[in-house]
Amino acid sequence: MAEIKSVASSGVPEVLPTGVQLGGYGRGAQAHEAPDLARLLDAVLAETDVPRIRLGSVEPWDLPEGFWAHFQSPRLMPHVHLPLQSGSDAVLKRMARRCKSGDFAQLVAAARGAVPDFQVSTDIIAGFPGETEAEWQQTMDFVAATGFSHLHIFPYSPRAGTRAAAMADQVPEPVKRERTRALHELAARLKTDCLTSQTGRTLPVLIEGLNTDSAGPFAAGFTPSYLPVRLRDAPPDAVGRILPLRLCGVSDDAAALEARLDASAQSGAPATAAARAAQ
Repeated sequence: MAEIKSVASSGVPEVLPTGVQLGGYGRGAQAHEAPDLARLLDAVLAETDVPRIRLGSVEPWDLPEGFWAHFQSPRLMPHVHLPLQSGSDAVLKRMARRCKSGDFAQLVAAARGAVPDFQVSTDIIAGFPGETEAEWQQTMDFVAATGFSHLHIFPYSPRAGTRAAAMADQVPEPVKRERTRALHELAARLKTDCLTSQTGRTLPVLIEGLNTDSAGPFAAGFTPSYLPVRLRDAPPDAVGRILPLRLCGVSDDAAALEARLDASAQSGAPATAAARAAQ
């Protein structure tokens, strides 16, 4: 809490709590303290005025009861990364994952039901030992049905000393490469669909840096639901500011939303306490 208050007072507009296993926050503490991720979020929302609080990756089985209710606060950004790894329950069992595909689907449905425009990204491993064509198709179907905003895709690679490395029926490298290629293709379609669904909206976008592409320089930022945005002709002091941007369309490379300043909503003010309240 002291660290968040310190960076917020210096003008930092967004914080992201991190950890090797974020959902396990507080485990091992004294029973009378009993902190967990939900209580941490409660404290940050109640005791600080940092405009944005964002979560990264949380294991699906670590989410505390009533977790999605926290996102009713507009300061808690409506996105979370939930690692899935496979859409096949048989593969998940071989991975010793503690979440079945049906449980995962219920989590995503609960998040989207509780919070409008909630986005979920995930991890998928292609070619885990023993993965059949039918099991891989289950993963492809699950990913397509869920509609993730972004996928981190990894072909399985054995690591010495792990149980998986000693498993029979290792998937041949050409098969892993083809499955990875097909999933990347699906992920690109899903991302385009997600970005397209946001066009025409005006959203507060945190500008994080400057970049360039084939169309020229742009200021890069993210919507509350962690969708990338490119702003051409940005004001010179845009970086580090939360600006109301009109989302005009999808970039030529289909990697981000193109945006412009919304004159009807623009205040030009920095992320001060007054501006935070308005956002």
